[in-house]
Amino acid sequence: MKRYAFSLAGVLRLRVQQAEAAEAQLAFLFAELQTIQTRQQEFADQLQKDEAELLNPNRAIAGESLVQMDAYRRWANIERRREAQVAAQCIARIQQQNACVIEAKRNKQLLEKLRDRTRQRWELDSAREEQALAEEAFMSQWGKHEGGR
Repeated sequence: MKRYAFSLAGVLRLRVQQAEAAEAQLAFLFAELQTIQTRQQEFADQLQKDEAELLNPNRAIAGESLVQMDAYRRWANIERRREAQVAAQCIARIQQQNACVIEAKRNKQLLEKLRDRTRQRWELDSAREEQALAEEAFMSQWGKHEGGR
């Protein structure tokens, strides 16, 4: 009886590798998004701290400081919008990569199901072959036993 061999085993290995690579890329993108969000939060915290320091009631405010704070706020708003755009682009890449992960997993699962079905078919054929050999051996022994009488 011949051994079971899945003819698409190499393709299945490739699909497994592709799924793992897609998941690794997705994890990388999530880490990138986390870094962007941390940077945004740190920036917002620093802006709030700077404003609180400038507007401290125990401190005299010079007109020049207010002008500088206004320029700083405008720059901060531009920077916040830029960071929000970077975050949105990262989220879009995450969505694209998530679709790639789903597709890679689906392709892998299809081959795994095919492998399982062919394995089951092989096992069934193998069992039938064993049964046929056993019946043939029994009939052969029975024929010898009956022929000897």
